[in-house]
Formats: sequence, C-alpha cells, structure tokens
Amino acid sequence: MRDSIVVLDFGSQYAHLIAKRFRMLGYYSEIALPSAPVSTFENAKGIVMSGGPSSVYEEKVPEFNSEILNLSIPILGLCYGHQLMAKEYDGEVSKAEVGEFGIAHLTTENCPESPLFKNIEMPTQVWMSHQDAVTKLAPGFETAGFTKDCPFAAVQDLQRKRFGLQCHVEVKDTPEGNKIFQNLLLVRKIKEYK
Repeated sequence: MRDSIVVLDFGSQYAHLIAKRFRMLGYYSEIALPSAPVSTFENAKGIVMSGGPSSVYEEKVPEFNSEILNLSIPILGLCYGHQLMAKEYDGEVSKAEVGEFGIAHLTTENCPESPLFKNIEMPTQVWMSHQDAVTKLAPGFETAGFTKDCPFAAVQDLQRKRFGLQCHVEVKDTPEGNKIFQNLLLVRKIKEYK
C-alpha cells in the first residue's frame, strides 16, 4: 500500500477539498471516517482532521476513535478538528466571544516558532468560519498564532507533532494554504525539537 495523507471527515464540505489539495501537491490522499480503526493509518505520513458542522460539546457528534491520537505521525486539526483535538487532550472549547466569518489575518508575533509557518510571511491572510473556539489550551500545547478575535487560532505540541488551526487552510482565501500543508509533511522528518 502507498504512503498516504488521511483526511478524517467530520461532515465538512471541505474534506474532499483537503484531499484534493494534497493530491495536487503530489501526495496520495484518502478520506476516512473519524471512527476508523488504527490499522487504517498503517501507511499514513500524516492525518488531517477536517472541519464539521457540529460543536464538540454537543451530545450528538461524529464518533471519533481517540486511539488515533496515540499514533506517532503528525496530525493537523482544522476548525472542528482543531477544537476536537484540544478537547481530547483536556483543553476547553466553548462558544467564542466573537465568531469569525470570512477573511482574517493570522499573526505569530511573540509566539514560539512553528514548523507549519516556515517560509510564510506574517501576518498572513486566512479564511475563518466558526462560532466556537478553543478557550483553554490543552496541557503540552502552546499558542503558535492568533487573530484579532481568536487568541488560540494556531496551537501546537511539537513533542507529539500535533497542530491545530482554527482557519480553513484548504480554501483559496488562505493563499499560503499549500505551503502550510507541505510544511506539515516536513514535520515527520524532524526527529527532535529544541
């Protein structure tokens, strides 16, 4: 079986677009259910957890196999995926004081360096579509970027190779989206972080 990028589909209209973006970058990409067994990811180079219409704190949410987070490959959560990752690692998610819809500007000023943003000039334009937000970082995570109304717009745990972005990287309104996806795949080649 070929090495692949696996996109977990949480019901977002963008899951197929994420997979398409990786294919356009020359990578084999496939879509899987978030409840998929760990064996599904045997040849995965990385996993992207897509956005979705649910709130992570609702009773009826897509079933998620949390064992996926025990894998030693880079995992990137986008929008709902970002919030779910925070919740699974004991962070907090709630309704945002200010929802963001449309173009926003992500900055990394005074934040730790992130491999996701290598060779990307900051601030950078991103596309937001959320009413919920991460309101407390999970243990082990740090803020890697923020917008005017979203203090945890980008988070990371470099030791575990976990990344969360509140924005939609896969749409054209995030012009540096392809670079971010390519940078995610470079993370697996880095064995240690300072």
